[in-house]
Amino acid sequence: MPMYTRPVVVFPELRDDAGAVIPYGRRLGEIPGWPPDDAYSVVVHPERFEVAWTIARAIVDHLVATYDVDVIEDADPEAGRLPGVRHLEPRGPIADAPPAVRRIVPRGQGAPLTVIETDHPGVELLAGVTTGALAPVCGCEACDESVEEVADSLEDFAFAVASGEVWERVEGRGVRSGHTGPVSSGSGWSRSESWGQRREIASLMKQATPFAPWPLRVDEVSR
Repeated sequence: MPMYTRPVVVFPELRDDAGAVIPYGRRLGEIPGWPPDDAYSVVVHPERFEVAWTIARAIVDHLVATYDVDVIEDADPEAGRLPGVRHLEPRGPIADAPPAVRRIVPRGQGAPLTVIETDHPGVELLAGVTTGALAPVCGCEACDESVEEVADSLEDFAFAVASGEVWERVEGRGVRSGHTGPVSSGSGWSRSESWGQRREIASLMKQATPFAPWPLRVDEVSR
């Protein structure tokens, strides 16, 4: 199986009004008293998160090289998903770049993974009916997410989907889901307001392709 290599990416050098380089991704540890109250919900240089696009493309390339899959370009990101949930908008076309929305569908068992390069900029990953990952998770000045945090979030969820290590179920008055990735695991619970909606979610989950390890490419199996 080919080894995944994280692309070498860094935030661009961005400066404040005084001309000093802003240490994005390191301010929580380097600047005393960070974050100030006025840093919350403020986004100054969102363009730094274009690095997420590069990381997502490397992940897709690795999955295609490793597993027996088809890639559907310009896929409908809402297909098979919980109705009424608004996701981030895909970015517009970029010369010499792949389409903003790609769905990786294993030829055999395993749930598809949808990869969306968003106009935030950032990346949203979707799988199953309710599960997904977002990078950056927030992107505001206070959260100050690093390149490593962005990459970990995308890699953990994408590789968990390919390994079949993702789950979701209706539980109590909501939906519980989680995944186990190479670096970390995550889980959560979200409330569903009505029994009718929970029944609809449960029905979609029964119709969806179950999470399972994706089949390897034939040339990888023979090694």
